[in-house]
Amino acid sequence: MLATLLGGPLTAADRASFAPVGDWAIERRPGPSDAPACRMTRTERDAQGEISRLVIVSLNRGGLTLAIADRNWDFPAGERFAVPMLLDGKPAGTTLIWTGDGQILRTPLPETIVPDLLGARAMALRFAEGDMAVALPDFAAAVAALRLCAAGQASQPTVAVEPPLPSRARMAAYTVGLALQGVLRTCKVVATDAQREAVEARMAALRPEMAPFEAAMRAQVTKSRGFACPTADREAEFQEALRRFITLSPDEFASVIDRQAEAAPGTPVAKP
Repeated sequence: MLATLLGGPLTAADRASFAPVGDWAIERRPGPSDAPACRMTRTERDAQGEISRLVIVSLNRGGLTLAIADRNWDFPAGERFAVPMLLDGKPAGTTLIWTGDGQILRTPLPETIVPDLLGARAMALRFAEGDMAVALPDFAAAVAALRLCAAGQASQPTVAVEPPLPSRARMAAYTVGLALQGVLRTCKVVATDAQREAVEARMAALRPEMAPFEAAMRAQVTKSRGFACPTADREAEFQEALRRFITLSPDEFASVIDRQAEAAPGTPVAKP
């Protein structure tokens, strides 16, 4: 199972350790490769110390790909399965389509699921025979380290150092960009291919410095219903936000947000 899932023998030349996070091992593949350069792996063993299950997460075009291997599985290679995911005992929205290969199941994770997955305490896969629990301790912290690895940053020292906070303007622009990405990917809105590519390019440029804070930003966007599809009366507002995000710099974009907030009717704000 290890040889199949991990792509050959684990040698020092094949993978270099980036940073452990709890039970997760974050590794980087040195040099050019078609495979994802960084991945995070969690190994479960039975009472005899034998490997019983592996969970591997890798980055794929900015999104996450989840692979689970269990020594009791035997799936036909290339066959696809609809397997629901449960987060804290509740269905995680979209039913995921997994690709089997012997003892392995793989699936790309929709961006709409990732914020809930990062905040979940428990995860399970629902099969006809029953639910299979999958332990994901320290998952959000491990994904943050995975993104740092993918950004090409050096392994962190043993004593954790708080990453520098990006400027308020760039954080505001990135938060709005997360909402725009979610709407463009899940809603039937009018947008040209050039506009969609411009949003992805702007987010890719901002993502490396935002990686340590992205989970919190996504949670905030989800909480504020930023991923909700705009209604017909809000379409013009969405189009203007899209135009500004593409054409303005982060500082200019944040200035527009500030001016809009100052012009809006005042509402009472409770002290923290």
